[in-house]
Amino acid sequence: MNKSSDFPFSNVIPIRKTEKYGVYTGEITSSGEVIEGESVGVAYLKTGSKKFRLKLFTHPNTQYFILPDDDDDTKYVVLSLEEYQLPTGEMKSSWYRIGEGKLAGSFIALRIQLIPENIFLCLFPEKSEGLEDCLAS
Repeated sequence: MNKSSDFPFSNVIPIRKTEKYGVYTGEITSSGEVIEGESVGVAYLKTGSKKFRLKLFTHPNTQYFILPDDDDDTKYVVLSLEEYQLPTGEMKSSWYRIGEGKLAGSFIALRIQLIPENIFLCLFPEKSEGLEDCLAS
């Protein structure tokens, strides 16, 4: 097995990469600039997708999703996903709208039910190698 073509996994297709984005508390100044506060979570975006997967550090077992609004490209919808199994064994999913977002400079300002703080998703990915798909599943 000296040649790369002899490698047993040479026919494996690379997993889609995702990029990681910071999520922070913060404030919007009178000039419209966002001042970042503490890091409170991370968001992941698969290459070619428009749907962010959001993880907040205070809710480590819950994931949220941020999608562009169908009618206004400066607004976003925040959804939660409930997955459950019926007695028949069939899996079901229910999506719930739990918040909204709007563009604020290079951030998405998020308002999520029951979370009183202003939360901002930075639209510039963190500088790191692409993360494997398993992080954004």
